[in-house]
Amino acid sequence: METVDISRGGEYLVAHVLETCGVRVIRVDLSGHDLWCRTPSGRLATVQVKASSRARDGGNGSVQRYEFYDRQGGMKPDVYGFVALDLGLVLFAAEMGKRRSIVAGSFTEEAMLASVARFFY
Repeated sequence: METVDISRGGEYLVAHVLETCGVRVIRVDLSGHDLWCRTPSGRLATVQVKASSRARDGGNGSVQRYEFYDRQGGMKPDVYGFVALDLGLVLFAAEMGKRRSIVAGSFTEEAMLASVARFFY
């Protein structure tokens, strides 16, 4: 799967999750912003989506992790959406850094919904 396919798939998955939770979403192509969102309270929020197609083994029996990279820089969004495409799950966070690693077991439906509530309600 090509990088652009992974990225675009992540954007559409995040948009689907947010729309399902009552957040209005518009996909945009701006440096640092992939989605513009209007929360149920009327607040506007920008989202940068980072997607990974699958978890990777760190070697030596270490736990599986999803790896995310910020190669572009650009405007800082209000929220980052980290996508595990193979699981169809998203976690939202306020910070990214140049690289972010998330343990595969952290991606659950309960954690996803809790992060939606934290950043969009």
